[in-house]
Amino acid sequence: MNILNENTLSLVRYLTFKLELPYNLNDVLFQPNDTVSNDLINLKLKHIYDNFIYLYNSSLISSNVIPVSCTAVAGITANSTSFRWNKNINTSLLIPISSNNNLFGLDNTNLLYLIKNNDLDKYSVLMGTTSSFTAFNFDSQASYLTFAFANNEVDPGFNVYYQSITAMETIDYNLFVLDCKLNKVVKYDASGLYTDDIITQNSIRYLNSLGNFGPANSKLEFNSPTGLTTFNKNLYVLDSGNKCVKLYDVNLNWLYTYRLVIDLKDYISLDIASDSLGNIFILTNKKLFKYSNDFQTKEIFDLENIFPGEIFSKIVFSKVNKDVFYLVSNLNVYKKFASTPADTVGKYLLYLFNYNIPNDRITGFSSAPTENGDRNVLFTLSNNTGKMGNFFDNLNLYDILRARNFDIYSFDQIKLNSEEYFQNWVFNKAISKLLINHMRFRDQIIGKFVGSQDGNGNIKFENTRYLLPNELDTIFFEQDISNYLGANELTTTSIINRIIKKLFKIQDSLRNVLEAEVTNNPGLSKPVYLN
Repeated sequence: MNILNENTLSLVRYLTFKLELPYNLNDVLFQPNDTVSNDLINLKLKHIYDNFIYLYNSSLISSNVIPVSCTAVAGITANSTSFRWNKNINTSLLIPISSNNNLFGLDNTNLLYLIKNNDLDKYSVLMGTTSSFTAFNFDSQASYLTFAFANNEVDPGFNVYYQSITAMETIDYNLFVLDCKLNKVVKYDASGLYTDDIITQNSIRYLNSLGNFGPANSKLEFNSPTGLTTFNKNLYVLDSGNKCVKLYDVNLNWLYTYRLVIDLKDYISLDIASDSLGNIFILTNKKLFKYSNDFQTKEIFDLENIFPGEIFSKIVFSKVNKDVFYLVSNLNVYKKFASTPADTVGKYLLYLFNYNIPNDRITGFSSAPTENGDRNVLFTLSNNTGKMGNFFDNLNLYDILRARNFDIYSFDQIKLNSEEYFQNWVFNKAISKLLINHMRFRDQIIGKFVGSQDGNGNIKFENTRYLLPNELDTIFFEQDISNYLGANELTTTSIINRIIKKLFKIQDSLRNVLEAEVTNNPGLSKPVYLN
């Protein structure tokens, strides 16, 4: 059977995470006062089985050399007054975008929204400041960057005078813009950004708007809304001041209000996003909440202790990989998994592309699909100078197994059945199947992950290497009588623990050999710009 279909604990691990079995020795052992029963034995066997699945998943890693490449960086140089892509230059040569009077204010971009035009194989990036947004077009090779329009060309006469643009989202060809201070959602026809029609190209059209200041029980009003997301062609508005989420259809008709006061009362709500299954993620200043689509269940993940000192702003889901999202702070972009938000692929190694964090503060990030991966744009501000990077990103997986699909016993085949009377041979049967699983897995392991660390603590994935003979020796084991209960042995907790300890020792040996090998490499921090 394919063990990827099992109830897994983590599909891909972050290079720098130390491997720790989900259940330690004390968890899998019987305690002195435990009564030996089928149910309790099955619980201990399940802990051992989950450890096995964890080990299996630890043999697959996603490279943390992310992003894969930086195609170009947009900015203005001293010898050019146009905002354009620059390749193979040191970005310290860029000067404020506002040096071009036509682009005044773009250095203060605090929001990016990227749209893919499949008809023309190009992208439109909307750059939002507090009071306006401007659109530029470019291709995936970054051979050009051209002005498309500014919102002040669209809004006159409709009384839309932005004060604090905080979010943008699209449903079909409709663009929704959220203003936190106006407490307003504005809807545009953005079909001109998706078409090759020469009449509507490079334009959007105002349709209508919704909102004013109001309480949670108001269907059409908000109190400092900060985020938008979409699912099933419905629009979710994070009404931060009212500690709720309001749901609308594509025509801005109210559908439902989800009250979240108990969850969000102690936090500042920053952003909202949804995954492909409709799970809703709400980012706050200290916690990340993951809700089911009906908000009936939730998981909570700590940010304050894991990422101390960082100010988070946004969640952006990959447009290509349904399980990947980007968690954006003022200093880093973290690549994470929707299915297991506690797991991280890694963070953007921006120093490899001439970014100088923390002097370069991240203010905007967005993603759109491209062939085999994500096209991501990143905006940073340093010394009043803004620049926009054009990155390619995908999930580069590396494996240290000969094959990922091999026959193993499922837990249903291992566990003791309720109708089985507990006796030595019944227990031995389960242990034998667990041992066979571990032996078959052990026989597939051929290598070890290798990374390098610079003097600043940055760790970069390098490659894999074959296991050395002494490392292979540490995971060599065979089935013998010491692995099983003797025919006449008493089934006491201490005797059963003798067997479990041997099995746990095998798991710990496998864990040790699967640990990544990290070597010191003082030259690692040297920038490798634009590949």
